[in-house]
Amino acid sequence: MPKYLVIAAELADRSQTLPTGSQLPTEKALAAEFGVSRMTVRHALERLEEQMVVTRLRGRGTFVQHPVVAKGQSLTSFTEDLRSRGMVPSTRLVALEETTQVDDIVREFGMEPESRIVRAQRLRFGGDEPICHETVHMPVALASRLKAQDYESSLHAGLRDVGAAPASAVRRTSAMSAPPHVAELLRIPVDSPVLRIAQLFRDEHATPLYVAESCYRADRYEIVTHVRRIES
Repeated sequence: MPKYLVIAAELADRSQTLPTGSQLPTEKALAAEFGVSRMTVRHALERLEEQMVVTRLRGRGTFVQHPVVAKGQSLTSFTEDLRSRGMVPSTRLVALEETTQVDDIVREFGMEPESRIVRAQRLRFGGDEPICHETVHMPVALASRLKAQDYESSLHAGLRDVGAAPASAVRRTSAMSAPPHVAELLRIPVDSPVLRIAQLFRDEHATPLYVAESCYRADRYEIVTHVRRIES
């Protein structure tokens, strides 16, 4: 294996233990540490930049940049999004309650169940780092068919298992400031920018399944859209 790839792998491992924005040693220092030329170190850093492990700023140095999760226009789950980026997804259930209170977001999509709903707050992780705070609103009739562990894994997979797989969704995306309880869970300062994605999921028969409001850390999540001009 070329020496620059060995160095790149070693620096990638080190970067995983450092906070985002941490500065790596200079090319000169790394060349001395590994006993190679600065050109070899430069190739290693270029490799890491291509893999989005670091960011190199002219005149300032090289800084750790943990992978950003990209969301496209297809209907994919959080679990699928992270796995596609080579990250390990996990979920922690923060709160689960049955209530008659219908939040504004449910009415926003015109989904107002006549009976009680289940509201679940979940914290979604990439590795050990929290990326998303999610609140799910689901009719009790559907929620009662799920297993307890479904709330701490892929909800889409759990719904597929009971014959209620999400097939389409209406998605609304906006920016907002993180309220205190969300900021605390995401480990970011209060009022930090977050990406809010509100979605109404439907099955293949267009029957509403549930509404979800997700707040993503702006430094770890982005929306990618492919557009094409249509000539009139």
